[in-house]
Amino acid sequence: MKETVGSLKVYFIVVSILGIAGSLAALGASQANLLFLVTGLVGLTFSVAYLYIGVTFRKLLVESPKMIENMLLASMAYQAITFLFSLFNGFQTGLVIQLTIAILILWYLLANVRRLSKEMKSKAQLE
Repeated sequence: MKETVGSLKVYFIVVSILGIAGSLAALGASQANLLFLVTGLVGLTFSVAYLYIGVTFRKLLVESPKMIENMLLASMAYQAITFLFSLFNGFQTGLVIQLTIAILILWYLLANVRRLSKEMKSKAQLE
């Protein structure tokens, strides 16, 4: 199944809304714990960035595809870092599965962003 510009746009918007809600809930439950506070703020930042990408997806795909790619790569790094921090609480198989799924989804998105960017550039050259 090939993703379209519209489907990825919707994905980024939906994920950002869910992320904003989750980050705000995490910030509310942080109870002045610095690690939870920082994690919540970083998650909120990623969520707002995803919302921006979703709203301006078509334009960014043509003019600044590297920005989208860099955000996805940064998200992968963030997932890996939060996984490493969670290991301080002990190894949990569920966390490994969660990290694996998150990285695979982000890799899939990255591949589709690169493909769509090339397709849109080639269409623009034909016109």
